[in-house]
Amino acid sequence: NIQPDYTSARGQRNPHMLEVAIQAVSSTATYFDILLGVPPTFTIDTAQLRRNFLRLQQAVHPDSVSQLSAVERQLAESQSSWINHAYSTLKDPLQRAHYMLELRNAAVREDDNVVDPELLSEIMETREAIEAAGSEAEIAALREINDEEIKETVRMLEQAFGAEEMEEAQHLTRRLQYLKRVDQTIQEWELGPPIEEYH
Repeated sequence: NIQPDYTSARGQRNPHMLEVAIQAVSSTATYFDILLGVPPTFTIDTAQLRRNFLRLQQAVHPDSVSQLSAVERQLAESQSSWINHAYSTLKDPLQRAHYMLELRNAAVREDDNVVDPELLSEIMETREAIEAAGSEAEIAALREINDEEIKETVRMLEQAFGAEEMEEAQHLTRRLQYLKRVDQTIQEWELGPPIEEYH
């Protein structure tokens, strides 16, 4: 049996995954339990997250479990998929916010329509600016503004989750969702393309 180092970012043993055998992930474990060894928190150490992810993936890599039973190899494959999804969720601020809201039974659907009048007005203005852009310089300026808005929204999300203000966290998650859509549209921008409708 393999003996991976299932320790958390704090150097403590992770009780949700055993060190001496491939086992199914505990049904009560969160992504934070497995990858960081901490309670759910929006503010995370992304470098530690990456290191723990790589260590866990090495433990369940096909080369590491090739001598184990068929059942354990199958469990390792399932664990690998779970760990990949957990990592992709936690490393992205928007997905991390969505996940934390789900854990608190306050989920925000990604296809929710925007109902905040102020945000709706901002969406319309941004869409018009992208439609009117006629050069790379204009798009670069819009990208810089949007990047700063994303950073500020993430900072505000850290405060909202830290203060357990779930309604504010929901509002900011919707805002970040919209800003990420703008970012994607800007990245794909070319003169004269159809503009995505933001909801």
